[in-house]
Amino acid sequence: MIINSIRMGLVASALLLSGCNEAGYPEHLQVQRIDQSDFQALLIAPKTSEEAIPTVIVLGGSDGGLGGAKATAQALAEEGIAALAVGYFGLPNLPETLNSIPLEYFDAALNYIDTSTQLSRNQCQQVPVIGSSRGAELALVLGANFSDYGPVMAISPSSHVWGAMGDTKASAWTLNGEPLTFVPRHSKPDYSAQRFVGRGYFQQDLQHADAAAARIAVDSIQAEVLLFAGADDQLWPADEMAQAIQTQLATAGLASRVTTTIYPAAGHVIAPGLPSNLTEATLGNSQTIVLGGGPEANAAAQQDILRRAVAAIKNPVCFDSKSSFNNDKLGELEQFLQTTGTSSMVLMRAGEVVFEFGDIHDKHTIHSIRKAMLNSLYGIYVERGVIDLDATLAELGIDDSTPLTATEKTATLAQLLKSRSGIYLPSAATSKGMLAAMPPRGEFKPGEQYIYNNWDFNVAGAIFEKLTGESIYTAFHREIAKPLGMQDFKGRYTTIDDDTDISQLEVDGFYQYEPEKSKFPAFHFRMSAYDMALYGQLYENFGVWNGQRILSRQWIEQSTTSYSLTNRYMDFGYGMLWNVINPNDKRPHRAFFHTGVGIHMLGVYPSSDLVFVHRVHTETDYEFDQQNLYSIIGQMFGALEMPES
Repeated sequence: MIINSIRMGLVASALLLSGCNEAGYPEHLQVQRIDQSDFQALLIAPKTSEEAIPTVIVLGGSDGGLGGAKATAQALAEEGIAALAVGYFGLPNLPETLNSIPLEYFDAALNYIDTSTQLSRNQCQQVPVIGSSRGAELALVLGANFSDYGPVMAISPSSHVWGAMGDTKASAWTLNGEPLTFVPRHSKPDYSAQRFVGRGYFQQDLQHADAAAARIAVDSIQAEVLLFAGADDQLWPADEMAQAIQTQLATAGLASRVTTTIYPAAGHVIAPGLPSNLTEATLGNSQTIVLGGGPEANAAAQQDILRRAVAAIKNPVCFDSKSSFNNDKLGELEQFLQTTGTSSMVLMRAGEVVFEFGDIHDKHTIHSIRKAMLNSLYGIYVERGVIDLDATLAELGIDDSTPLTATEKTATLAQLLKSRSGIYLPSAATSKGMLAAMPPRGEFKPGEQYIYNNWDFNVAGAIFEKLTGESIYTAFHREIAKPLGMQDFKGRYTTIDDDTDISQLEVDGFYQYEPEKSKFPAFHFRMSAYDMALYGQLYENFGVWNGQRILSRQWIEQSTTSYSLTNRYMDFGYGMLWNVINPNDKRPHRAFFHTGVGIHMLGVYPSSDLVFVHRVHTETDYEFDQQNLYSIIGQMFGALEMPES
């Protein structure tokens, strides 16, 4: 390790002296010290009568004990999570320093959780783990070597294994009694400097060829990976190492598993619960260790990390993408597709097409899947503060050819997106099936009942254009199609009438007015199967594309949460402009999809790293039996082969 044990230990002491080891806890938290011969930890959890509380393992950094870890654990406990802060050196019955720590030691933490009546693994049968600095390195190493941990959350992380503290020839970690390969020390730190900045020394050592052997095998992590780093980290180059991890996973075809968040003005100490003003630490010899960042930037990063970590812990994604496709069965699927009337189909993983059928670049109408396309635009403009989902139709000045009642005008924009407005009026592009399912006007108040209703969706599109001042198609092209590199969607649009031959259109979208029903048009999208698959991949990536965040993870989770049960037998629901496959005892993971006239489909299956698109050329005469779509889906999943355990 570049910075020696004395200096790292004193930095840890500075953390404690700065207030993250304060005595006493609020009454609404239960705190239990675990002092066993082979295990040292502190459990901080909310007081609750629930049988199973979401549980996370928290790992501190260079202090190794419980100081920094318990501060983060308390912050998580305040959010309704049971946090087990685990000490791994510098405590009774443990090694004195960070030197040759057996990774098997952390089995005791898993065992403690597994034998507890209140603590539990998540639905992926994993335990989330979060660590900072050397604790982040440890979290990634644990995830890379054991399938029990996930999601893996690394704050101020390392892409490589580093050496022991105070012993340049020893490894910090061992596995099966053997030391893990670590980055050898080549740089020569100037420990006499009055203000010591470690970042450059780590950068020098990472540039040596022998550092490659110490790279953490993050592509072996069977869980979601969340990386958080400050660009002004002066202790080590956490931002560069986080980006290196992201590149490593992308190269392995696992880009959808990692979310990297870089905070431009933040430093090294950005773990929730730690003092945000810890930008440097003064040692006993009056030497200053520079940590970087500023109090405001560090605090903002800590708040954001806490929010993202809580969401990942409470809503984990279970991955099985170590599976592969059986080529013989895909061949059988292709033969079946030739008999069905399918025009095109795409299976996509990590942005790559792994199976295709037909002309996947042929554009035609996507029907009701248009609603899922609108979802991303709402997510972007809600995040920007342009759109308020709690705004009512009265506040937005919305009325129709058939005037709305005072009660109907109390419906919120969020209720429109959930198709729970309680407004049952004629609308453009309404099918006979929709009309047959429509209750009498006034039977339900806003928010009381889910009714799949084109009035809600058409008005949601009109409100978007009113609040943003531009066409849906123009916004979609700029905000979504161009960043994703869609090949076929160009943002061109028109308005059709009853005489328009849609099959002759070259545009990407069109408005359909039916003024005898409503003054609000339906907004239709014409897209290729390939571009639709890219769109699904954006959601598969939790809103990140090529390292840039386009949609917030919070929005994706919010809009793909089921607010209405739509199919009790299948346990399907409706979120906001997405159908949701709810997790249950038979399937521990959530997926989401949208269909068009029952035969087009865009499906996103995060647990399988899979996006599915099925198309039928419905702008021309066609024949397709809806039952065949179910057979296609069954054969698709039947072609997946799980690895042997």
